[in-house]
Amino acid sequence: MATPENYPFLLHPCYSESRKGLWARIHLPVARFCNVKCIFCDHSAGSACHTSKPGFAASLMEPKEAIARTLEEVEKNPRLKIVAVSGPGEPLANEETFVTLKGVREKNRYLKFCLSTNGVLLKETTSNLEELGISTISVSMSAIFPETAAQIYEWALIDEKRTQGLEMGEILIDKQLAGIERAVSLGITVKVNTILIPSINMDDISSLSKHLSKLGVALQNIVPVISSWNTPKLVPPSRRELDEARQIGSKNILQFTHCQQCRSDVVGVPGNDRIL
Repeated sequence: MATPENYPFLLHPCYSESRKGLWARIHLPVARFCNVKCIFCDHSAGSACHTSKPGFAASLMEPKEAIARTLEEVEKNPRLKIVAVSGPGEPLANEETFVTLKGVREKNRYLKFCLSTNGVLLKETTSNLEELGISTISVSMSAIFPETAAQIYEWALIDEKRTQGLEMGEILIDKQLAGIERAVSLGITVKVNTILIPSINMDDISSLSKHLSKLGVALQNIVPVISSWNTPKLVPPSRRELDEARQIGSKNILQFTHCQQCRSDVVGVPGNDRIL
């Protein structure tokens, strides 16, 4: 495995192993709709300010508001150089994502763009992402076997058709892998976020990390599941289980271990940020 250098492996807080001199980032909550239902997600955007987990935002922003807020925050903080959309829905399934990033780019061509996605629409939107100058993408992929995916995802909208079960798992994984391959081929740095649910996907980690390495994925970020109010039976991994999964994955691909599992409406450096 090659050792990555320079941005984003320096300065980007979600890619850099060094925690010195990190750039700040802003997560703009402009993506309302989601095309996949994960068992650990309640698809909520509410008023809670104490909930800390991916895909959660206290409220949604319209593109015009998000653009203005970005410029305001950049003016206040010269180290704010990364603009991202990570939810609360699926960024690539919402036109607001593209409108927002295009609007920011028209005002500031020096900012770095980052995106989080479940990968289902990645292949068909990579040309749009390339045009916007998106340099880093995090793909949420937690299974490589369809049987496992069928347990992690309740349903997925594929080509406007709602699918479930094994068929859903097969199509979902194929689309995620194809999207990752396409993004990598265009020179976009891809990190894969893997939600670890030991009772469901521990046995996928080795095969998944091998597939990701073959596709040219730069990093894998294995993080513990955070259960929601309607999934109290989902037990997060112990420290030992998380370390074991990362050790297994590290045999095939570099591992990122500093993730704070950030909300979709924050600004600053992870671990020292604030809600918009």
